[in-house]
Amino acid sequence: MNARTRWRLAAPLIGLSLLMVVPAAYGTWAFWSDFGNTYRALSVVICLALLAQLALAVSIGVRPTRDVPWLRIGLTAVAFLLACGVAAARRSV
Repeated sequence: MNARTRWRLAAPLIGLSLLMVVPAAYGTWAFWSDFGNTYRALSVVICLALLAQLALAVSIGVRPTRDVPWLRIGLTAVAFLLACGVAAARRSV
């Protein structure tokens, strides 16, 4: 797989990752003093999961591969689902 194809695959994933990580990080920072320790810890876990998702999306474009990097694409989806699950748990706190 050439570099252009890798970046064409990675660009939407990077955009979606940034669309999620920027508001999550800002919300964690802006509302840090408004909530308790459990809510804060879950917010940090969400931010870490979304940052991992962003790193995986960037790695799709950066690291050369012969085939489609299905494992990294799948791990990106798993990180997204993990962040959604933690956000649902945080909502009940």
